[in-house]
Formats: sequence, structure tokens, C-alpha cells
Amino acid sequence: MSIELIRDAQRDSGWWLLVDGSEQSFVDTAEPTHLEFEYVQMMANVLEVMLPSAVPVEAVHLGGGLCTVPRWVATQYPGSRQQVAERSEQIAGLSASLGEVPGTTVVIDDALAVLSACRPHRADIVVSDVYEGPETVTSMFTVPAVAAAQRALRRDGLYLCNVSDAKPFDLARVVAATLRSHFASVVLQAEPAVLRGRRSGNLVLAGSDRTIPVPAVSRRAAATPVRTRVLGDEDLVAFVGSAAPVEDAAALPMSGESLGLRLIGRPPGTGAKA
Repeated sequence: MSIELIRDAQRDSGWWLLVDGSEQSFVDTAEPTHLEFEYVQMMANVLEVMLPSAVPVEAVHLGGGLCTVPRWVATQYPGSRQQVAERSEQIAGLSASLGEVPGTTVVIDDALAVLSACRPHRADIVVSDVYEGPETVTSMFTVPAVAAAQRALRRDGLYLCNVSDAKPFDLARVVAATLRSHFASVVLQAEPAVLRGRRSGNLVLAGSDRTIPVPAVSRRAAATPVRTRVLGDEDLVAFVGSAAPVEDAAALPMSGESLGLRLIGRPPGTGAKA
């Protein structure tokens, strides 16, 4: 596996992590609130609606990369305590070379192992964004994995996950069904072109036992560089259709991206310049 850290051509303090030539993570160390990837913007949409004040939070991040989301959280919610699970020691080292994240501990270990070992009801946020090269690690989308995330969260906590998929969204529909079986409120965000099947892309799902207000998330999404559609309530039920939660990762359907359904358009993980 080839792992590279390269400086952004337009931002002196911007850095890209490339894995086998694929853009996996971006961070602007001087401006951590600049979010280059569209799916990270989608995560921020929900976080800013559900956690509108600058009160410190406790977060668990499954997948580290360049610690884009932890750096954003540390800036938006000063004093937060965060744990990051990153399996690659090399990637963790490259992230550390760009500066430590205040209040953040990086653990070199398997994401599911770290999640399963979490003290119950410790976290305000659990973020799942685990990749192997360009592929999402689907073992994080099973019933046991989502149950472990729910167990790690406080009663009103927030779970976020990133899924790469394409129409007919066989994988994303199962993930949405799994979240709906564990959380009282679930929403999905994606770019309209992805939902229309014009290309593959990232879909971000959020689950909580607090109500995630679709109108508020939609307003926030309309103000971001990459505008997205937000599905909740009946729209999400229609999206899920007959899909059902899966216990074993081997039984999960392949994503449209894995099946080679990447269509014309900006590739997933390439966000608009903000």
C-alpha cells in the first residue's frame, strides 16, 4: 500500500493524504474549519445543528486519516476530549507530523476493537469513517458494530457514519435500516446527483435518540459549498424500502462503487473548494 502526504497547490497550510493514489483525507492546519471533502461538510451540518454551542464534548472517531473531524471538533468545541482509532501507524504518524490535536488520543488499533472496548455511555459523538484504500470497511455497518456504537454513546449522543455507494444503494439502504433499528431518529444526506443515480458518491447517515430536525439540517446544508439533500422520516423509510439489518459483514451487499458503478462526475471524496 502506497501512502503519501502532499501539500495542497492552493493552500499553503493544506495537506492531502493519498492511499494508493486515492485522496483519503484533507486538512488545513491553519484553518481546521475548512472542510474540503463533501461528506465531512455533511457531518458538520448535523453536528452544528445537534451541538450548536461551544460546550466541550467527548468523541470517539473510528478511522483517523489526518484527523480532519477531530481537528474541526477541537476548534468548534474547545476543551473537548477525543479518542481516534487508526489502524495504520504510518498514517497516524503523518497526521501527528502536522501538529497534535488538543485533547485527543490516537490509538493504533482496529476500529471495532476500540469501539467494543469503550466504556458504556461515555461519548457524545461516535464518528465512523473507516477505509481500506478506496473502500469502506463494511464490518462497521453490522448490527453488532452499530450496537457497540450505541452502547458507547450517552443517551442523547450522536452517531455519524460515511458510506460510499451508488444507485440502487444496496449497501446504504441496509446501513440506514440498521441505524433505524437502533436509534429513534435517523437522517441521511447525499448530493442530489448521487441520489439521482448520475454517479457514485458519499452518503452520510446520522442516528440519535434525540430528534434530528430535518428542516434545520436542510437549511444548514443549503449554506455549504456542496449542497446536499437531507432524507428523514417518510423519505428515509421510502429510501430503505425492504432492506433489513445484517448481523454478519459477509452478508452485507457490495456497494455500487465496489461494483464499478462510478459514473461521470466528481469522484467521491473530492469536495468543492470552500
